[in-house]
Amino acid sequence: MELWLSIVGFLVVIGIIVSIMSKKLSTMVALSVIPLIGAVLVGEFSSIPDFLSAGISTVAVNGVMFVFAILFFGTMMTAGAFDPIVRFIIRCCRGNPLYVCIGTYALSIVGHLDGSATTTVLLVCGAMVPIYKQMHMRLRNLACILAMGSGLMNISPWGGPTLRASVVMEADLTQFFQPMLVPILLTIAVGIIPVVLLGLSEVKRLKAEGFDYSSVVTQHQEAELSEEERSLLRPKLVVPNLILIVLVVALMISGILTPGAAFLTGTAVAWIINYRKLSDQQKIIRLHGANVVFVVSALYGAGVLMGVLTESGMATAMANTLVSLIPDALARFVPFLVGIFAVPLSLVFDADTFYYGILPVLTQSASAMGLSGEGICYAALVGQLTLGWAITPLTPATLLLSGMCDLDLGEHQKFTIKFVWPLSIVLLIFLTLFGLII
Repeated sequence: MELWLSIVGFLVVIGIIVSIMSKKLSTMVALSVIPLIGAVLVGEFSSIPDFLSAGISTVAVNGVMFVFAILFFGTMMTAGAFDPIVRFIIRCCRGNPLYVCIGTYALSIVGHLDGSATTTVLLVCGAMVPIYKQMHMRLRNLACILAMGSGLMNISPWGGPTLRASVVMEADLTQFFQPMLVPILLTIAVGIIPVVLLGLSEVKRLKAEGFDYSSVVTQHQEAELSEEERSLLRPKLVVPNLILIVLVVALMISGILTPGAAFLTGTAVAWIINYRKLSDQQKIIRLHGANVVFVVSALYGAGVLMGVLTESGMATAMANTLVSLIPDALARFVPFLVGIFAVPLSLVFDADTFYYGILPVLTQSASAMGLSGEGICYAALVGQLTLGWAITPLTPATLLLSGMCDLDLGEHQKFTIKFVWPLSIVLLIFLTLFGLII
């Protein structure tokens, strides 16, 4: 019976991976329907309601968090809370390629606070591409620096990969993320080194070409906004909005409020401060609602998958099969292998496929080998659609990034992976030193 459970389990995972990657089914449909077929094949048709209840209950709290995290940061972006920070960073660049690169890195980190890669690309490229062109700087450096800064920020608790990993572990999101905070901050600090090296290389190149970059006047060019978007800007409320952002994030990370409660309350307060009219609040929902539905529907679909695999015994059977195939001498190195190859795996698997299809099998296998399932999750987060998001063609924002920077996708991938992959190894080392991998 265990062999049949294992076979069906792998068929379910493969079916999900193929249907999502081939775009035959949407993520939500693939995650919800294919596991139910698997449950029928293993003779558990009558238990499907119990499987669904168990699985969906594990993601319900995170679903609330994600809804209001998107609405909260979407509200802040729409209100223009980050605009002064963008202008300040650009002023600090002072027409020096080194400062421009550092400013790009800082802006990529700040710009990715809402967890949306598309928003980050539009914000950073919209502000910095004109400056890079004025100063004759290579746009491949802009794309690379954006990938490093936003990639590290994509590990934030409201970012997609961390949320998915916590769902797989059925862990409290705040408790799952807290141990990673210091290693991430240390890696962000280390990330300044390659950014500085890129800046110095531009200084050297431009001087060799005889270009006087110091005479270039850099200034922030406002993004083109629709009339509705301009009507929703709140430049006079920037300070209250920034204070609110700090309070919400602090309350969440400290554990005083759960992530869902923090963002729900923060969204309500943000709307009271910025958009008291019901019509304005409805505009905000229209602007960001599609993103909410897309992400949260996939999240609850993942709950169905986790419920079926776990409660039916398929996950355990699959893990036992994999354990039997892994030589004992290599077992202890599995978490490190996952971490080392996390960035290049981003080229092959999208977030839902990896975190909801492959990671559950890996964590179950790790537990069966006496290793930490959470260690596998932490190892995957060093690169899988975090530092690796900007090089995968499976993410639409990657295509947007290469397009806005006038780069061939292959050229961008070949250059950027030389920086994001080593940086992911640095993060893996820090996580290991802090005892999170083993």
